[in-house]
Parts: sequence; structure tokens; C-alpha cells
Amino acid sequence: MRDVPLIWYVGLDAEGTRIGDALWKGEELADNVRRRVAGLFRLTFDQPDRPAEPVEGDAVHLILAMTAEKVLRMKPQNLLTGLPLRCLAAAT
Repeated sequence: MRDVPLIWYVGLDAEGTRIGDALWKGEELADNVRRRVAGLFRLTFDQPDRPAEPVEGDAVHLILAMTAEKVLRMKPQNLLTGLPLRCLAAAT
């Protein structure tokens, strides 16, 4: 995760969001926190004219992480609210 350019990221759960926020701020992650990352996904767009300005041509990274108790609570609705997509009505 050290070399991942976080131009835009979505935490797929609360822990993933906390980790993404820390990385965004340039904070160093403790080993026990890094080990909680269950998945780091890279999302690219087939139609680069669809995403909003800040990510055109760049990937969106999705972070999924476990709690300290090793529980995974994915929040798929974060994809709907966290992705930088233009409103279809505004594109017409």
C-alpha cells in the first residue's frame, strides 16, 4: 500500500475508510493496522468521460479491512455514495 497513489479512494467499510483517511493524510500505518486490510482493489473506468474531474484518467482505489477483532463488515452502499461519478442528468 506504500506505492498506491490515492487520487480517489472509497472505504468499503468503516475500517477501510479510517485506513484510507490515514493514508490520504500521509500518516504511517502501524503493522497491526496494515495487516487488517483484507482487500485493496483498483477500479478504472472504460469511458474516461464518465468520472468527475478529480479522477479523469486515474484509478479509484477500494479498501476493505477487518476490525481489530478480525470482523469484516462490508458496506456496499459506499460504492454508490463514494464513487466520483457525474449525475447522468447533468451529462445530457
